This record gives sequence, structure tokens and C-alpha cells, in this order.
Amino acid sequence: MRTSAAVRDAMLHFYDRISASDVGSFESLVSRDPATLVIGTAPGEWITERHRLRYGFEAEGLRITPGDAVGYEEGSLGWVVDTPTYFFPDGSEMRTRLTAILAKEDGDWRLVHMHLSVGVPDEEVVQLQKRFGT
Repeated sequence: MRTSAAVRDAMLHFYDRISASDVGSFESLVSRDPATLVIGTAPGEWITERHRLRYGFEAEGLRITPGDAVGYEEGSLGWVVDTPTYFFPDGSEMRTRLTAILAKEDGDWRLVHMHLSVGVPDEEVVQLQKRFGT
């Protein structure tokens, strides 16, 4: 495995196109493979359906800024680790931790898997899960 500016740049382009609500770029940035999966931070955000994967591109006012993204690749697979911040239309923001897997398809790096998390102390997670039954 080696560090990869191309994989990092593909992920930064993904952030940029979501932030621009560029729905037209969805097909060229997200894999069509049925294994494609995005796991978000909220309960129930286990997304495999194509129309739900597209939602991030359709959401007006959503912006993503990168942290210090680093990309790696080995053959036709690449992965990114980052700490992006999500900015929501109401002005709120959420700092996250991200891992993403990209696959080289038709010469382009496309998202196959993304997992987001937020740093919350375990004790608080236990209390929240009890509160919300998750």
C-alpha cells in the first residue's frame, strides 16, 4: 500500500460536489456496485439504496470541509481517512471522523463505502442508547 494523492483528491472532489448540490456528478462519484454502503452517525443511517445514497447531493445548504485527508491505494482499491466537518443549512456544524473506500471504475475513483462517526465518550453513548432505545 502507498499514500495516494489521487485517492485523497477524489474524496475532496466528492466533498466539493456534495457541497455544491451537484446531483449530476453523483453517477461519476459513487459506485454502482450493490455492495456500496454509507454508514452515517444517526441511528438508521445504514444506506445501500441508490436513491438514498443520492440524497446528500440533493440536500441544499449541506457543506463538507475536509480535515487533513490522507489517501492510500493498492491496485484498484483506495481508502481515505479524514476528520471532515459537516455544515448544515441551519448553521449548525458537526465534526466527524471518516473512513472511506474507493474503487477504480472506468478509470475513476468512485466511493464504495463510507463510515462516519463522532467522538462521544462511551458513558454518554450508553446513556443516549438507553434513552432512545437504540
